[in-house]
Amino acid sequence: MDIKENAKNVDVWTRGLFILIYGVIFYFLFFLIWLVVIFQFLMKLITTELNEQLLDFSDSLTKYVGQILFYITFKSEERPFPFSPWPSDDDVLNSDSLSNQTTTTKKKTSKKKVTKKTPKGSDEI
Repeated sequence: MDIKENAKNVDVWTRGLFILIYGVIFYFLFFLIWLVVIFQFLMKLITTELNEQLLDFSDSLTKYVGQILFYITFKSEERPFPFSPWPSDDDVLNSDSLSNQTTTTKKKTSKKKVTKKTPKGSDEI
């Protein structure tokens, strides 16, 4: 295929339009997430507890943001809400990088062999 044929492909332009729309939605959600973060911080500061309903909402909100990012970066072909259901607690994002978040990584430590230098001309006994 050449560029002229690709430029005439309606699916490519449709995807581009949805990328723009979801990009705008993403920026609104970014500010909404910061409002949730600030509110939860204040709740923790004042009451020493977190708002459980807000925790559930923020869980589904972060999954939705992940779905948007997967779609606009071509990692997924499935359009996020409102074209598919809002993410629930059961939904897991289909990315190896996100599923590896819960695993811990071990740092490798290297052991250097310490050698004692002796001055030239001296004999060790």
